[in-house]
Amino acid sequence: MLLPTDSPSAARLPSRRRVLASGALGVLALAGLPGCGRIAVGGPEAYTPPPPGIDDLYRADLLDVLDRAIAGAEALAGSDGDSDSDDGAPDPSGATADGSTGPALPGVLSMLVAALPAQRAALLTGAEAERAATAGSDPASTSPPPPSDAPTDAAGLLAVLVELRLLAADAARQVSGSLARPVVAIAAHSAWSARRLHVAAAAGEVAPLRPAEEIVPSREVPTTDPATVGAEVDYHSTIERAQQEEWYVGYLYEVLAARTTDAGEREAGLAHSDRHRARAESLAAIAEEDGAPVVPRQAVYALPGGTLDDRMAAELPRMLAEGLLVDHAALVGAAPFDRRPLSILATMQEGELLATRTEEMPPLPGLEIEDPAPSDGG
Repeated sequence: MLLPTDSPSAARLPSRRRVLASGALGVLALAGLPGCGRIAVGGPEAYTPPPPGIDDLYRADLLDVLDRAIAGAEALAGSDGDSDSDDGAPDPSGATADGSTGPALPGVLSMLVAALPAQRAALLTGAEAERAATAGSDPASTSPPPPSDAPTDAAGLLAVLVELRLLAADAARQVSGSLARPVVAIAAHSAWSARRLHVAAAAGEVAPLRPAEEIVPSREVPTTDPATVGAEVDYHSTIERAQQEEWYVGYLYEVLAARTTDAGEREAGLAHSDRHRARAESLAAIAEEDGAPVVPRQAVYALPGGTLDDRMAAELPRMLAEGLLVDHAALVGAAPFDRRPLSILATMQEGELLATRTEEMPPLPGLEIEDPAPSDGG
């Protein structure tokens, strides 16, 4: 078995932008069919838009939080973090109070300035994105003022990132499968970036992740527009892959623990092994209840390259966490609503682990961000 890579099921899942586009084409096609309602003579008929569904309610809230995070990150990046210089923050080199080296604050802020707008754009509908592009290309248009409650220091920005993480996790539990995928990717990125900012700024607090059983529906779903889930075949394939990878990662952490002479590292490796095997057992129980493939634990798995040298052993935790994050994000997008909490939590746990393992993470881990289609000028 190979190391975790991008989930095939995830690759087959369409982006929200593509889903919205195809939905619009379907509406246009239906408009040309007979018997589709009265025809207004002499002008358009009065139109009352339907009340917002659960996807739109969460999108609006997420966009509000992202707007505050973007404004705060841009303001702090513009001042190079000077607003925190009198609060005991580390210098730009990244040196912390105990002399160790952590992420440099300017680098973390630059990352947020790049990532947060990309996340915001991923949540826009096609019409909203088109209006934003039109406004951006109009010389006479002016940018809206920053939110009045935007954070003004690193501790405030950290609080907004934690708020974004919490809200994205809640949303991923209730929204449609096509929207749950980018939303849980935002939750994972927020978990990663909050830890990075906390170390770099030496300010604020990061609330611990909630256990899976506490990721429950937090708002009423409008009966006029309930959320939808994907096809059963995608759910079954993604939960099968997640089981395989969790068993495999549990075994590799046991190997890593066995090869080290450091007692602390050995204990940490065995703790990781237990966590991944517990996830695999939970996923197997869910799969059995839902009629999906159940993956049994194997006694031995093939090591990457046949053996582990020091370089590969050092890289494995990062590689495994990146693969699991993508696999669980795909499962969130494919699973029924009540089967999502375990994987929602897993994506954020892997994001937090990666905060100490990598300096870079895509704005939407496991998803490609599509560039808007060029205008034809007409």
